[in-house]
Amino acid sequence: MIIAVLFSLLVALFWLGKFRKMDKFEKEPERLIYLTFFAGVLSIIPSVLLEIPFQMTTSHHPPLIRDLFFLFLWVGMVEETFKFLAVRLTVYRSSQFNEVMDGMIYMVSAAMGFAAAENVIYMLGFGPFVGLLRAILSYLAHLSFSAILGYFMGKAKIEKNGNWLWIGFILAISLHWFYNFFFVLGTMKTSGGLFFLGLLVWVCGLILTFILVKKAQAISPFRATHLLPKRLTRRCQACGKTVSSKAWICHHCGESLSLEEENVTLKA
Repeated sequence: MIIAVLFSLLVALFWLGKFRKMDKFEKEPERLIYLTFFAGVLSIIPSVLLEIPFQMTTSHHPPLIRDLFFLFLWVGMVEETFKFLAVRLTVYRSSQFNEVMDGMIYMVSAAMGFAAAENVIYMLGFGPFVGLLRAILSYLAHLSFSAILGYFMGKAKIEKNGNWLWIGFILAISLHWFYNFFFVLGTMKTSGGLFFLGLLVWVCGLILTFILVKKAQAISPFRATHLLPKRLTRRCQACGKTVSSKAWICHHCGESLSLEEENVTLKA
């Protein structure tokens, strides 16, 4: 069990670290990143409890395609909802959640916690080889589904328009639904065509994720400060983040910037 836990955590932290590099303009505090990660781990508990009754109904006889179709719709709805709640109930109201990209970062953090816990369950139930296979496909699937939802979660908060959330949920749940459905059906029927469809959904999720990352970066309110020459910036003494040398208030933490706090970097 220790090996399963360590392996699953290392894979989750690896992919989380890779994704965090895309947060170019204002890095999120590690304490909030790991808070959502831990909340994502805990979110596996209600998800499993809600999925078990539906899985038991198909355990006594070979499931029909119709049964699998609706089972994985339910699975997608449950898992994406609880990963969302892992963020909504922890860091959503934080002042650090102040741009669209933050929604993607925090949702991916929760997703990697969820994926790590899920991978431990699979490794204990089906052996270590399953964990190796899931290290790429399943982890990146969770990452992309949650990043997409996170983009629209960020839009909903920043623009104060809850309708964005519905778009995010529809996209995330649909991708999750068909990814699971095609891969499981392909395994049952040993069909390369169905596997290919599952892989196509997986690739589409990743492509959409990268597109939304670029959009979130482009509309970041911190982009302009990041692109200024160093001689035109200074450090906020309260939070240590970069602001314009002409700013009177830190747009990261909201603290006032007095003249004596000014620390202008003279070298370009």
